[in-house]
Amino acid sequence: MKFRKLVWILGFSMALMLAGACTGASGGEQAQENEATEETPAQEEPAGENTEEETADGAAEENTEQDGNSGGIVSDAPVRIYGTITEVGEDMLTVDNQSEVSTSGEIILNIDPENTVLVDAQTGLPVSLSDVGEGSFEAYLGPVMTMSLPPHTVPYVVVVNIPEDGTAPQYAVAAGDLIQEDGVYTLEATDGRTYTVPEDVEIVPFRTKNIVSLGDLTAGRGCLIWLDENETAVKLVLLEGAPGAETAEESGDASETDAQEEPAE
Repeated sequence: MKFRKLVWILGFSMALMLAGACTGASGGEQAQENEATEETPAQEEPAGENTEEETADGAAEENTEQDGNSGGIVSDAPVRIYGTITEVGEDMLTVDNQSEVSTSGEIILNIDPENTVLVDAQTGLPVSLSDVGEGSFEAYLGPVMTMSLPPHTVPYVVVVNIPEDGTAPQYAVAAGDLIQEDGVYTLEATDGRTYTVPEDVEIVPFRTKNIVSLGDLTAGRGCLIWLDENETAVKLVLLEGAPGAETAEESGDASETDAQEEPAE
């Protein structure tokens, strides 16, 4: 009887030991699972890094767009400068630019007979360099200027012989056809300015004897505009096309040709 009781006690003890061992194993597995669970966020860190990289890339793209915008969009609209002529050469004018645009101070204006309109401010007629004297001027420049000192550029239009108590005509390139309303036309220029043009305004051609009308002032065509005290046009000189446009197109065609030839190299 004692022997059976002893056997039963030993068996019960063994059962308790086995149960404890199982419980310990289960706890160990649970602990490992908990550790694995805790390690999961650490394994997800690369996803966080990717997010940061994507954010950085997005910021870089945004900065690129901002840099592009800050650099500005190159405009075909002519840039107006004014000041005094200090020297007249065989094919150039040395001027003192007193405006707040472009390069201030001394500039060399190279006069190209094929692409530069040199006009008298009082008559609207073409003049030669030999007829130009020192005095006030206004010029309309394109986008190209050398980095030399003084800088050189080929202007689209140069207005000379401006009287001391007078004003110079404005050079404008039509951004679109004239808009008519109640017998008055509105000219929108590529530089953003607008001009009021009466139906009976005086309009003449430049360098020709052709008969012209306001209907000839279409998009892309240049003109010289004399204004009265109310900023209303009193005279128009219609130019052939827009000075400098052919040169710009030729430069663009040359660039395209070079780009097409690059793969052959």
